[in-house]
Amino acid sequence: MASEPDVQTTSQPSPRREGRSPGYPYFPVDKAIERARQLYAQEASHWAPLSSATTAWGYSAKSSGGRQTVATMKYYALIEVQGEGDGRKIRVSDIAKRILLDEREDDSEKRALIREVALSPSAHRALFEEYGSGLASDGTVLHFLMFTKGYNREAARDLLEEFKQTASYVGLYQPQKEVDKPPLQEENDRVPPEVKVGDRVQVTVHGQDLYPDGATVLGFSDDGLWAFTDQSKGGVKLEEITVLEAAKPADMERPTIPASLLAGVKRPDVSEGEASITGTRKAVFPVSEGDVALIFPKDITAEGLRELGLYLNIFLKKEEAAATKQ
Repeated sequence: MASEPDVQTTSQPSPRREGRSPGYPYFPVDKAIERARQLYAQEASHWAPLSSATTAWGYSAKSSGGRQTVATMKYYALIEVQGEGDGRKIRVSDIAKRILLDEREDDSEKRALIREVALSPSAHRALFEEYGSGLASDGTVLHFLMFTKGYNREAARDLLEEFKQTASYVGLYQPQKEVDKPPLQEENDRVPPEVKVGDRVQVTVHGQDLYPDGATVLGFSDDGLWAFTDQSKGGVKLEEITVLEAAKPADMERPTIPASLLAGVKRPDVSEGEASITGTRKAVFPVSEGDVALIFPKDITAEGLRELGLYLNIFLKKEEAAATKQ
């Protein structure tokens, strides 16, 4: 009797040309969720050896289909992986279980989680951040992927087709129903809510709340029309925001900063020719290109540090993005 082949006749990802293109999913999010369901049905929440986990998808551990599936499931954050090479172990992630096991009639949280995993791959985030209101023509999007993001032509075409399928399944660009749209005059006159850094907010898109536990506002775009939160992959429109809990007023009693928080930071002595600023402290952080100095109030409080952290987080993300494009 002939031995069975390693790879069964399940729908196998098509081969991709090797190259310098950044990574991207090999199949859309609905198929990835189904793969998570297959793995959970076989292994539940247990860690499984790579060779065992890939059999849930009909592949051998060393087959190209098995490797591509593992990579794609990682992009979507639907699995956790520990170890290296053939010794890796795999299990479904917490967010995968929350999707798979949610059988409530109200599926708003489940749909929000599916949207979150759909935008987990960096390739998807780049496309959605560039085309948040809808994809441009195929030629324009392909040009963006090839000349801005560094994909070769074949990879760019495959990614665009896969992203379209994912966007359709999740409803990223699904228009509101006519019955849900406010009258034109009311829509034009709508005033964005007053939102401040530190506010805990909810983001509602097409009647769907995106974050079960809310999100914290980190900052705003230069034009003031978009906000960034600790839960969003990109900017969200102010008119989609509802404030759940306002940030604490700056004049509320706050604990002073523990000295231990600043312990170990390199602080060079002030040179004789450098004038010191009364009431401030200076911290210097060594990086590969040189030292980065930060001057802050000497009596800064824990609340002030938290606010500073929010601003620095936004600043570093913008600078990292700018440096990546250089």
